[in-house]
Amino acid sequence: MKIHFLGTAASEGIPNPFCRCAHCQQARILKGKDLRTHSSVIIDDQLLIDIAPEFSQQLLRDNLDATQIHSLLFTHTHPDHFNVGELFSRMEGYGFEIDHPLHIFGNDRAINGAAEVLPGYSHQRFGFHCLVPFVTVETHGYRITPLLANHAKWELCYTWFIEKEGKALFYGHDSGWFPELTWQWLEGKKIDLAVLECTYGYNGESRTDNHMSLETVFAAREKLHAIACLHAGSRILVSHISHSGKLFHEELVAACLDKNITVACDGLTINF
Repeated sequence: MKIHFLGTAASEGIPNPFCRCAHCQQARILKGKDLRTHSSVIIDDQLLIDIAPEFSQQLLRDNLDATQIHSLLFTHTHPDHFNVGELFSRMEGYGFEIDHPLHIFGNDRAINGAAEVLPGYSHQRFGFHCLVPFVTVETHGYRITPLLANHAKWELCYTWFIEKEGKALFYGHDSGWFPELTWQWLEGKKIDLAVLECTYGYNGESRTDNHMSLETVFAAREKLHAIACLHAGSRILVSHISHSGKLFHEELVAACLDKNITVACDGLTINF
């Protein structure tokens, strides 16, 4: 499988357009890997996780073709992940030369929210699939399982376990320390690549709620080892970076180096 990071920022983006903190001001000067758009990834150029507000520009930047995407997975409905208005451009009469439907997977709020912005949609353009936690479904050769995240209070937010041809990806956005049911489900499952988040930077807490700190990321890595998810070739990446964490890309790289954790940046592509 291949994972392509369209965006790697938390909800404000870096720099936050409404912020003049020292981090945002310096990011405007440094540019490069310290400029981050809202988090989203695409697997094998075909399976999209979340739609960021900058979706169209992310595709242009990385020379990607959205008409190749056959499946869309939503983690939850916070606006930095749930830019569903973009989907209207795929409706008949707006998008042309499209030969397959886009299958959309998520919780009930995500599915209803997406359908509401697509009045009169046809089954030739969209298919909707409301999933419940820990029940695996298949789409175009992928086995996908929604696992519970530790995030919003009033919504079942999902992390995703994605399998194809003997490879497995665990996508752990947005979440603090994972719920016990998720840890139980993961036990013994081989993970080739895990994507965690470190919104909080360093904050001294290894069991954070809502989002992860670096301490929580490091503790989660140890937990994944302890429950036999990681093997010698497994990789862990962190994304969903916030300006409030006050760490620039190279500082994050240095913080994660001895843990053998890679820091993602916008446009990064990894084959695994």
